[in-house]
Amino acid sequence: MGVNFVIIIENRVGRTQEEVNAAFGVQRFTLPSGGEEVVPEWQCFTWEGRSYASWLFTPRYFEPEVGDPRWEALRKYLVRVRDFFGADEVLVSNDVVCTDMPEEGEEFWLPVPLDKALLAEPDLEQFPELAEVGELKRLIW
Repeated sequence: MGVNFVIIIENRVGRTQEEVNAAFGVQRFTLPSGGEEVVPEWQCFTWEGRSYASWLFTPRYFEPEVGDPRWEALRKYLVRVRDFFGADEVLVSNDVVCTDMPEEGEEFWLPVPLDKALLAEPDLEQFPELAEVGELKRLIW
């Protein structure tokens, strides 16, 4: 069993779950009974009177090294998601320390904000190869 990342973004513009599903998709799983379970990529929830969204299917790789195409692929996605929700920060932890959403009877706290400098556009003069990196490409899932 591995460690999964917990990534939460405040939903400042009040996106509905339907809007979130349309923008970022859902995962479909076939059940042993032959039915289907549909799980959103991002799940909306409310905590302490504020709206948030949690990314339920995060990649395994998450180490923001300078000039790393895998980080750039993830950075582009996180910036788009952050902007979609009208948020200022991307909150990051892992499932050893934090849960992705509050559960009744379980202790919950928000992860720490990712350093804003990590979400800034890279210096494309120094790393021109990053300009062509596609969102979520070459990541380990």
